[in-house]
Amino acid sequence: MNESEKHIYEFEQFRLDEGKRLLFIGEGENVPLMPKAFDILVYLVRNAGKLIEKDELMSAIWPDTIVEENNLTQNISALRRELGEKHRENRFIATVPGRGYKFVADVRELSDPDPVTPEGTTIEPESKNAVDVGHEFLGGPRARRWLIAAGIVAAAALVFTPIYWRNEIAGPTPTPIRRIAVLPFKPLMAEDRNESMELGMADSLIAKLSSSENLIVPPLSAVRRFSALDDDSMGAGRALAVEAIVDGSIQISGDRIRISVKLLRVGDGKQLWSEQFDEKFTDIFTVQDSISERVAAALKIQLGGKDKKRYTENVEAYELYMKGRYHALNLTRAETDKGIAYFQQAIELDPNYALAYVGLTEVYLPMALTSDVPSWEVM
Repeated sequence: MNESEKHIYEFEQFRLDEGKRLLFIGEGENVPLMPKAFDILVYLVRNAGKLIEKDELMSAIWPDTIVEENNLTQNISALRRELGEKHRENRFIATVPGRGYKFVADVRELSDPDPVTPEGTTIEPESKNAVDVGHEFLGGPRARRWLIAAGIVAAAALVFTPIYWRNEIAGPTPTPIRRIAVLPFKPLMAEDRNESMELGMADSLIAKLSSSENLIVPPLSAVRRFSALDDDSMGAGRALAVEAIVDGSIQISGDRIRISVKLLRVGDGKQLWSEQFDEKFTDIFTVQDSISERVAAALKIQLGGKDKKRYTENVEAYELYMKGRYHALNLTRAETDKGIAYFQQAIELDPNYALAYVGLTEVYLPMALTSDVPSWEVM
C-alpha cells in the first residue's frame, strides 16, 4: 500500500491503522489480529453501515483462492472475540442471516493521521526588561542581589557539570522492556522443517514468559504469521509493536535437539542475550525452562509460579499436542479435523494432559457458530 493511501479509522475505544496494519485499543495497546482477520476488519470498517454479502467479502479477502465459508465465519468469530463483543451483542459486527455482515459501530476517519504537535510557548522579545535589568545590575540598588545570584549559578555549575558529563558519557538509563514477542523458531536447514515443533517452542515460551506480571507477550495466533524462513525478525518486532523479540532456530536429529536463541532489542537491534542448547530430545522441557529463565534474567524480571508447571512429562504426547495446535490454527475444516485427531491421540497417551483437552475445546467452540455441525452436538 502506498503511503498516500493509508487511512486511520476510529470506532469506540479502538483505532485502526490501515497503513501500518495495526489495531490499537485505549492508550495505544496493540490488539493482535491474524492477517485475514485484519483484512476483514478493514473491509468492513471501510464500508461501515453497509451490508456486505458473504461472497463479496470472501472475494475481497481471498481474491485468488477458493475457500470454504467456514474460513470467513471463524475469522469473524475471532474478530468479535478480540473486539470484546459478546455473543449476539452485535456491538461492532452484525450478522444478517443468510446474506452477510454489517459493521454497525460509528466510524470516524482521521483527516490528519500525524500526531498534532502542541503549540510552543511564544518567547517575548528581550526589549525593555533586558535593558532595565542591565541598568540595575550596573548601578541600581539591586546590584548586590544580582551578584549573589550569579555566584550561586556559577557554584552550581562547578558542582554539577562533572556529574552531567559523567551521565552523558555513560548514556541514558535503558527503559525497562515490557513488551516482548517470541517468534516462531526456524530450522537450521530449510529441508529439515518441523513446523509443529517450531511453533511449539514459541508457544511454550510464550506461556512461560506470560506468567510475569511485568511482561506483555502476544499470543501464538499473533506471531505465527512470521514463520516464513525469509521473514525479517526486526520487521516482525516493529509490526507487533514490541520492544524486544526472542528469535531462535531448532534442529532435531535422531534423539538430539539443538536450539539457538537470541534476545534482541527492536529499537536498535542490539543483542541482549544469546545461547545454544544441545540436548537429548527427551530433555526438551528442561531446555524450555532454561530459555525462559535466562530471558527473564536478561530482562531483570521475575516469572510467575505457573512457569514451573509442566502439563505432561510424556514427550510423545507433547509432540502430538503441538501437531494438533499447528493444524487447528489453520482454521479450515480439513485442518481442524486433523487437529482433533492429534489432540485425541495425545489424550490417549496421557489422559491427564489438560492442554490437549483445552486444544479440543478451542477447535470445537467455533464450530458451534457454523452450520457444519449441529451446535448442540458440538457443545
